Amino acid sequence: MRPLEIILVIACLCLLVHLFSGKLMKKTGLAAVAASVAALALHVVVEGYRWQMGFIYVSSVLASIIVGVGSRRRNNRSRVWKPIKFAFYSIMVIFTLGSAVLSIYLPVFNLPKPNGQYAVGTESFHFMDVNRDETFTTMKEDKRQLMVQLWYPAEATADKKQSPIFPTEDAVFKEFIGAYAETFKVPAITLDYWKYAKSNAYKDAKIVTSAVPYPVVMLSHGFGTGKVIHAGQAESLASHGYIVVAIDHTYNTMATAFPDGNITKFSDAKTDMDRNTNSNVTLDIWANDVKFVLKQLKQINEGQLSSQFTGKLDMGNVGVMGHSIGGATAFKSYYSNPDLKAGVLMDSSMFELEKTYDITKPFMIMEAENTFEIREKSKKFITDEELKEISLTREEMNGIIEDNNKQYKIIDHIVDRGGTMIYIEGTKHFNFTDLQMYTPLASIMGITGELDGNRGAFIVNQYVLDFFNKHLKGTEGEIIKGSNPKFPEVKFPYEDGH
Repeated sequence: MRPLEIILVIACLCLLVHLFSGKLMKKTGLAAVAASVAALALHVVVEGYRWQMGFIYVSSVLASIIVGVGSRRRNNRSRVWKPIKFAFYSIMVIFTLGSAVLSIYLPVFNLPKPNGQYAVGTESFHFMDVNRDETFTTMKEDKRQLMVQLWYPAEATADKKQSPIFPTEDAVFKEFIGAYAETFKVPAITLDYWKYAKSNAYKDAKIVTSAVPYPVVMLSHGFGTGKVIHAGQAESLASHGYIVVAIDHTYNTMATAFPDGNITKFSDAKTDMDRNTNSNVTLDIWANDVKFVLKQLKQINEGQLSSQFTGKLDMGNVGVMGHSIGGATAFKSYYSNPDLKAGVLMDSSMFELEKTYDITKPFMIMEAENTFEIREKSKKFITDEELKEISLTREEMNGIIEDNNKQYKIIDHIVDRGGTMIYIEGTKHFNFTDLQMYTPLASIMGITGELDGNRGAFIVNQYVLDFFNKHLKGTEGEIIKGSNPKFPEVKFPYEDGH
């Protein structure tokens, strides 16, 4: 809870205790009313109201009125029948505590402060690829457009405000939370409080001048999510001297807002999820997005596109990372593009399983515990009873086993060529995004694993940082070598053979 919210809850509970005592003393009663009213007013003006606090607002106002009126009477004994009065006050207490619990489990979250030496700036770019038609629309004149956000080391930011995580324009914000609410199957109003969430980045802050350019890391989100839920990862890298370039893969995000006010939403009209083909529609589009943005970055660095980043990007040390199908995109881009020096895949199935790979560059695979366990279980014989429990036929299960065997061959090849493979205990798929820090309910609902969200984010960020430090900067690389007592949750399945 936010500071003024905590003060308001305490003030409200003090009022309710005062009511229960039955002694409406004038001085203490009026002092409690004044404290509650002041806390409520300051909270609404400074922090902003939110629906989770609704019952506390009502209880605070009602209790203030009752105490205020009662303190003026010479005879403080209520004429209301005591059982009714007791029941009414009890309901107020229950609703106040319930509202406080809601506020704790659906908090106004802020991303954890990055632990690097630099403050973080952020700037957005709108790119259009005039050489590519837009696959997800039927209009022939539509060209592929992308929104790209950069995070980077920033100079002093005392005169700037931290950027909100989500768009501030009212119409755009409503579109965003509407898209997420639809996915979570909740009313849009329940996510309205996301407008208060702050990042640690400062919009359009001046980049720190450096004697050498900064290495670059390109980042791809998962299918149907967006770059917004990877801001914490980007801030972490940027604070350590990287320029992070995150792409919204248009029509495959929850929502993407463009400068002209147009907002695109998720579309799976042309989606192709066949992992065995050597040409996957979605994967090809996303990899081409990465390739196109990489070309734009070169033009920015050379001054062909005007920006403060001219000469600041080390285009000889560019890495790529991604989550879910964004991880598969990172692998495809890393493998097929010589300009990409190293890559990280975060909890994604491999695609293009029929290809023969010859890995010559560093790559790291990070998996959730349940992803690793599911694939491990596919090595064992599964009974008909077990198949019924997971609603699969023997034929479907055989197909999964065959795909997993192909994927293992690719992973084995990566590790044999010096790559890294880890999984993190207590994690699920979305522990590799910022969603794990949005609410403790994410774990209860099974969206994330049992590992604390802040701890999960810290672990992911540290291993990604260590990997890129080693392969893009030529420093560190200690924790990716093997098991480390500082990170007991991280397992290296290939450490003792697999």
